[in-house]
Amino acid sequence: MTARLLLAALAALVLVSPAGAADPKGELRVAIPWTPETLDPTMNLSSIRAAVGVSIFDSLVGRDGDGRLVPELAESWRLLDDRTWQFRLRRDVVFHDGEPFNAEAVRFTVQRVLDPNQKSPNRANIAEVVRVDVVDDLTVNLITRQPYAPLPNRLVDFPMVPPKYTAAHGNPGLALRPVGTGAFRFVELVKDERLIVEAFERHWRGAPGIARIVFRPIPEPFTRAAALRNGEVDLITTVPPTLARELERVAGLRVHRVPSTWQIYLGLNAFRKPLSDARVRQALNYATDVDAIIKNVLDGDGRRLPGPFTPAMFGYDPAVKGYAPDPVRARRLLAEAGYPDGLEITLESPAGRYQGDKEVAEALGGQWQKAGFKPKVQVAEWGAYFKRYLGKQFQDAYLLGLGGPMQDADELYNLVSSKGRGLYYKNERVDQLFDLGRATLDQAKRRAVYGELARAMVEDATWVFLLQQVDVYATRERLVWTPRADQWMLFHPAALK
Repeated sequence: MTARLLLAALAALVLVSPAGAADPKGELRVAIPWTPETLDPTMNLSSIRAAVGVSIFDSLVGRDGDGRLVPELAESWRLLDDRTWQFRLRRDVVFHDGEPFNAEAVRFTVQRVLDPNQKSPNRANIAEVVRVDVVDDLTVNLITRQPYAPLPNRLVDFPMVPPKYTAAHGNPGLALRPVGTGAFRFVELVKDERLIVEAFERHWRGAPGIARIVFRPIPEPFTRAAALRNGEVDLITTVPPTLARELERVAGLRVHRVPSTWQIYLGLNAFRKPLSDARVRQALNYATDVDAIIKNVLDGDGRRLPGPFTPAMFGYDPAVKGYAPDPVRARRLLAEAGYPDGLEITLESPAGRYQGDKEVAEALGGQWQKAGFKPKVQVAEWGAYFKRYLGKQFQDAYLLGLGGPMQDADELYNLVSSKGRGLYYKNERVDQLFDLGRATLDQAKRRAVYGELARAMVEDATWVFLLQQVDVYATRERLVWTPRADQWMLFHPAALK
């Protein structure tokens, strides 16, 4: 193990002291874009976990508001050798039903996700783990297939579930009445109406300051804004720029703009014509003017990304250069690819999941027409849209977001590498660089690998590279709460005036 990695591992030994017990008060009402289909965090890839799941469940590792790795259910972790990560667990932690959290719970959760019969969509996230050894009640070893540098980052979003409760109630029980170790315990879920959680006063950080949270699914952004104005909810997410300006003028409301760890990109189906031709994918990049979209569609709330990584992500290389808008060059590439008279292409987008997603897609369609494309923009509600993505049903281009608390270039592995999910793309050189990056323990060498990977993805036009998102929230002034860059809506430290 390198000295640098050893220092990083030792740094993780810092402990987090539980907050003093609070007296939970009041009801917080939060509008979210949709209702989760399952509340089992090991069976849900959807980022609704960032809004709801972080209240109910904890992971071994966390991130603080500045993006630093911090202890959560694990007090510390270290590498025993190149393939063995040891985690020391926090004492006296209990699940909401009173079941103790311990090394057996870690073993059970990991093995449950890895079990092929479970068909967990999160299996790819920890597929490098080949064995879990319980050392004692508060010590567990995760052994990987090969050296796997990003494992602690992967575990930031890997919630622990209770073995006895899960065994007794099965998958349906955990999906409909989840039990975790989080600051809030599940109370009720009425699909398309409400999800209710209440303060868990035995939480290892101490009781939260808010007694009850009611999450209300409101898919349409303007309806969410109306609910905030009318006092029906206290917090709304994904506020479009025009609405944000209006809400800033309303007494008693606050608008929060947060530069996000999330990026918006256009995935491209390279397994079928016409996007199987790299020249067509490159032409789409040259046909795209991201700066104009940020200015005219997003009211300046965004940052153009030349490649696949955001600045906060480990592996970001500022020297990577992307595509400058050049419609003439795009037309020339289309002609070289056999489409001198233009090309019909489908662009799919969700509505209301990301900041101005529908409007961004429509603006892209207008830009592409100037470069010889004949775009057809199709918009769908997020739940149906994400099912189409996982079902490999997208025809050409599709708008998606990527981000959250992992903040490591390996996060793209399951989206891009054919050895991950690799739903719409395969490139052997890109696959090799992903494999090398995750197996390299020396941080400087690993960073260099990801710089090379970013350049390879740009050259092959894996995606249409778009922008780093600025997240926009609006709240009533009675809520004391600070939004995070990774979109995790942590309410343990929040309070109501």
